[in-house]
Amino acid sequence: MKKFLRNFEEIVGGSLFIVIFLVLIVQIFSRQVLDSPNTWSEQMARFLFVYVGYLAVSSEIKNEGHVRIEYFFDKLPEKVRVALHYLFQIMMGVILIVMGYIGYEMAMRKLPVEIVSLNISYFYMYMALPVLSLLMLYRLVEANIRRIKDGRGV
Repeated sequence: MKKFLRNFEEIVGGSLFIVIFLVLIVQIFSRQVLDSPNTWSEQMARFLFVYVGYLAVSSEIKNEGHVRIEYFFDKLPEKVRVALHYLFQIMMGVILIVMGYIGYEMAMRKLPVEIVSLNISYFYMYMALPVLSLLMLYRLVEANIRRIKDGRGV
């Protein structure tokens, strides 16, 4: 179970990506071979792609793979680098909290609106942002705690 939780984003994101691939294969087959396109497949692929995208961001936060310009950063004194690193981490945390709040507000507004071809509310698509923002925030805190425990520099 620990291994699953440690690799949650990769396992779930990879599985959803396979589902997207299969849905698109079904769409292509039904359109090209059966000459009867599905109405649900494009919306389903888009719906799942939203979740896959946010899971990929969470995975990169967990692995500390976010983009930064290290050339200038490495030229700074050690104390300034550490201070800037944690300032950026705090800023990312604040941004994730704001994204989660805005995503929740957007999801609540989309509650009565239905994805007709899937017969579900847009709420479920828009809830990806607040739910996965919480996961990203958790991974951000986890990565920083791991960095401090390991005694790694910036």
